[in-house]
Amino acid sequence: MKRRSFIGGALGVTAGPTPAACGGDPRTTPAGGRRGGGATEIVYWLWQDDATDPPWTNLAKGFNASQTDVKVTLETIPLDQYQNKLTTAAMNNTGPDAARCKDWWLGQYAPEGATADLTAFVDGWAAKGDMVEGLWDTGRLPGATDVYMLPHQYVTLYMYYRKDYFDEAGLQAPTTQDEFLAAAKALTKGDRYAMDVRGGGGGQDQWLAWMYAGGARVVDDSGAVVLNDATGVEANQRYLSIVTELNAAPPGSITAAFADVKTNFASGLTAMMIHHPGSLKEMTEVYGDKLGVIPIPGTGTPPARTLGSMSGNIIMANSKKQEAAWKWISWLSEKDQMATMSTSPQGQLPVLTSVMESEAFTSDPNLKVAIDAIPNALTWPALKGVATLAGKEWNPTIQRGFQGELTSQQTLDAMATVLKG
Repeated sequence: MKRRSFIGGALGVTAGPTPAACGGDPRTTPAGGRRGGGATEIVYWLWQDDATDPPWTNLAKGFNASQTDVKVTLETIPLDQYQNKLTTAAMNNTGPDAARCKDWWLGQYAPEGATADLTAFVDGWAAKGDMVEGLWDTGRLPGATDVYMLPHQYVTLYMYYRKDYFDEAGLQAPTTQDEFLAAAKALTKGDRYAMDVRGGGGGQDQWLAWMYAGGARVVDDSGAVVLNDATGVEANQRYLSIVTELNAAPPGSITAAFADVKTNFASGLTAMMIHHPGSLKEMTEVYGDKLGVIPIPGTGTPPARTLGSMSGNIIMANSKKQEAAWKWISWLSEKDQMATMSTSPQGQLPVLTSVMESEAFTSDPNLKVAIDAIPNALTWPALKGVATLAGKEWNPTIQRGFQGELTSQQTLDAMATVLKG
């Protein structure tokens, strides 16, 4: 295997012991991975939004009870530490056999040979045909066909809006970005604003959802970075203009993180908010039938695009128990387990057509907006530079754009340079 050269500077990675390494590497068992002829023991790393919530623990117990060949042990790591620990483990050839992984981390791991190529496993998997076809790309490198991550839980971003605010202003919900900007101007008055631009932590996802809706792409079909082409510059200019021309974002918006965005929308300070279905239950409780949900306004030309974000599963290339690890991660992505996780408090959107078409995901019209966006949604591409851009460079760059220090072209040129590494 080639020497790995992860970009650790953007992540603050330092080599050191990992949870699995502290007790000895579980992958150094005899050939076949069985201890004393028993089940093959594998270690699986994950993060949980709520570590007290039982779905993951219950699924592991169910898997272990359902067969005698493989026994999985879960190791839960806080999300704010997770990527660093996984990167360190990959660098040191330690860590788990399989792990939960975000799509935009894949560009750090797969090109360096840290994650196993799952293509042969996938080709022989009985549930392959149930997967939403376009979601396979979330586990591939740009321009390639090999699969390095098995899709598991997904979200798409859309727009929440106050129906009563729009009715008061005599406006229809916007379907294009030009209509959005016209509505933003009309809705901003007194102590009311149109929408937060979220220039702080995590805001790159909201921004990219807007960019995709506006016709922009990060990479073309060959994997070349095209974020800063003419279409991207126009979409970005419309986003910047919410602040620079319309003054339609509330004070502090150019450095706001999601907690601020949610508070401003829930309090009535803003009329619109971009997020995913994770806020649907809470906002429905706050506003009832005053709440509306629509696709993010775009160009008006189908297919409508938005940002999707995948939390999938990978197998570490150095694991000597890859077949056992595949049995676990593929089981997680099969119908019954998918339905269990996707309808749990920590669940997101399912990646299987059979689950997506169930009543749980078709009976709520607001949730259906997110479901309907899945076939055409795009993710952050698996480029090495994405981790640096999202984790370090996006915030100061977009903030300079909001402050008029950079033009839209200069803003995207700077981001494209980071993406190209």
